[in-house]
Amino acid sequence: MIYLDNAATTYPKPECVYQALDNANRNLAFNAGRGSYPEAKQVADLIQETRNKVAALVSANGDTVSFESSATEALNIIINGLDMNSGDNVYISPFEHNAVVRPLHQLKQEKGINIRILPFDKTTWEVDEEKMNNMFALNKPKACFLSHISNVTGYILPSEKIFEKTKEYNAINVLDCSQSLGVLNPLKENTDFIVFAGHKSLYASFGIAGFINLTNHNLKITKSGGTGSDSLNPEMPERGYGRYEAGSLNSVATAGLNASLDWLKQTPVYEHEKKLTEYLIEQLNTLDNVQLYLPENKSSILGIVSIAINGYSSSDAGTILSEDFSINVRTGYHCAPYVHEFIGSLDTSGTVRISIGAFTEKAEIDQLINGIMDMR
Repeated sequence: MIYLDNAATTYPKPECVYQALDNANRNLAFNAGRGSYPEAKQVADLIQETRNKVAALVSANGDTVSFESSATEALNIIINGLDMNSGDNVYISPFEHNAVVRPLHQLKQEKGINIRILPFDKTTWEVDEEKMNNMFALNKPKACFLSHISNVTGYILPSEKIFEKTKEYNAINVLDCSQSLGVLNPLKENTDFIVFAGHKSLYASFGIAGFINLTNHNLKITKSGGTGSDSLNPEMPERGYGRYEAGSLNSVATAGLNASLDWLKQTPVYEHEKKLTEYLIEQLNTLDNVQLYLPENKSSILGIVSIAINGYSSSDAGTILSEDFSINVRTGYHCAPYVHEFIGSLDTSGTVRISIGAFTEKAEIDQLINGIMDMR
């Protein structure tokens, strides 16, 4: 099996992650902060150590990291915790995932916020700064949500440029780094929250994700419960990560993340993905039955390439690649509702998404190219 669906979840994981998960299941599957015995203390220390390692990716303090079960949960906590009201303007890019779009849409229905899509040029994929500035002047931004890397196209968004402008209006800036943190770490300037997903670019397992609260913004409570401390108090903690971590933390998945973070420090994943992305685009460009969805500046693409194969819907193409060639890709709309009109992939029922990872080999790209050639 050739696995080219790393944007959904990276696979396989590093061997050290499997070992850490197994060891934690056998020896560390305890509740942190809920017991005075040595094993519970060991788990609590492991979790704090992992917070510190996540924070170090963006030169932050470990106490800014809140762990959740998924990036979707983290985004829901942030979106519903910002206490936005009727008439507030929230800006997003056309590349955003439903983990951002759907919670915002729910707030639009319930509270009357305005969701405004930033203007990106359909040829260059660059943000139109003049139009953007006019939009901000007419409709002051309350918050801005951006993907660091698009989960559909692999496009590295110009988040620094956009966030610099929204900060002039004191907007809250949220960067979704589900596809990037650990491989391509963002700058934290003008960013309030960074969201991460352990099972993607961090090469850990499902069940561990969260956000980095870089400006110590105090979110409204949307999830309540036990935190293992101050148990006689019916209120959630006033500040800090405990405010957002009601319930038992996933100590097993955290152990896997701890191991993957050490592995990432020693492994040039970015360089590998960048080189293979360039090779993949180069080889796809030799095929006359393929349409690539790319910006003018192809160097702004990392790890993910979306295509259409002439004569096939995306789902049919994916089925053929899987059944005839044992090549696993992702097809369809990829939980991103606006990007397909932007790149022009509605007529093919979305895209065939090819996403590489640390363990993808050049020979596997060659086999993919041969398989697509056979579909002419």
